Amino acid sequence: MRLLYSLLVITSVGVVAGEVLRRDISTDGADFASKDFDYIVVGGGTAGLTVAARLSEDSKVTVGVIEAGEYLPDDPVINTPSSAFSIPGNANYDWLFKSVPQVNSNNRVLNLPRGKLLGGSSAINIMTFDRGSKIEYDAWAKLGNPGWDWNGLLPNMKDAERFTGVDPFRVNYTNTDPNDIFPSQGKSGPVAASYNDWYSNIVLPFGKSMANLGIPINFDPDSGNAFGTFNSATSVNRTTGRRSYSATTYYAYNAHRPNFVVLTGAQATKINFKDTVNANKTGKLVATGVSFIHQSKSYVVKAKKEVILSAGTFQSPQLLELSGIGNSTILLKNGIKTLIDLPGVGENYQDHMVLTTTYELKRGSSIQDYDALRNNATFAAAAAAQ
Repeated sequence: MRLLYSLLVITSVGVVAGEVLRRDISTDGADFASKDFDYIVVGGGTAGLTVAARLSEDSKVTVGVIEAGEYLPDDPVINTPSSAFSIPGNANYDWLFKSVPQVNSNNRVLNLPRGKLLGGSSAINIMTFDRGSKIEYDAWAKLGNPGWDWNGLLPNMKDAERFTGVDPFRVNYTNTDPNDIFPSQGKSGPVAASYNDWYSNIVLPFGKSMANLGIPINFDPDSGNAFGTFNSATSVNRTTGRRSYSATTYYAYNAHRPNFVVLTGAQATKINFKDTVNANKTGKLVATGVSFIHQSKSYVVKAKKEVILSAGTFQSPQLLELSGIGNSTILLKNGIKTLIDLPGVGENYQDHMVLTTTYELKRGSSIQDYDALRNNATFAAAAAAQ
């Protein structure tokens, strides 16, 4: 599908991509709970499946993943890039979270889309595939996270990526070799990152207009400077024309491993710990497993080494609170015994804003826009065939 992204001074985190492969999924809660896992990952989303797949590279350890949604590798709504904007708000794929009224937005209640299927939000986002600037990652390290700076993270970013070409806009206007992938971009990872092979004829004059305003065109936003106007790569597999996301790469590519098990349709309800009596005094808890509900039945699955919480921005802190870790005042109001009083849990959520530019074309304008997909059957058919 032909998609145009002209992004102005924007940074975001890329998502995973790849071919769709059908694999067996565990659908038996009792059988899953009876297994002896070293690691339990709560949440089979973008990060959860990545962590699980990496852990399962060691054949000596066993990894179990608990996911509330289903595995939908052949769903055309998820796979077709042009459907991306119709997914948020669809209860088949979205948790339908909403914000409290936002004082600085005229008390508007904002939709907060989060993916409710294997692959998480990498299955429902708009597939923008770029990364932040070096200074942003370096700030993470300065906050007390050694190794989370640009130099520490870049090798891992490259390991996840499989760029299959360069931006044709850059090729056309800078005489770049079509195979000249930037050194900062990975070539052999599971993520099939790519660029559109068609752009609206508004792109060049838009870029020139921004340059005239002092905002430069940036042909290399992935190498540590994401400032400027650029065409973003997308997590679309150019061979299949489908969305690429964690379920169809980090899971599907590794589902043949007997030590990697995913249970779908299962809602985690609590993290279980040992030595809870003195936890609030010592500040130490050892997770032993996870309680979950599957097909209206309750189960407990044990973890011999670690429980890895990857349930997303909203549900990870929620699960901590349900497990007794959080603001003791909030826990008390909800009848939950406090194991560790940690007031920061569930607080200080912030999200970046994305602004779109809408403009009206004069009648008879030669500018190509998305209306062609509705009004030009030939154009739409050619786009769908891609």
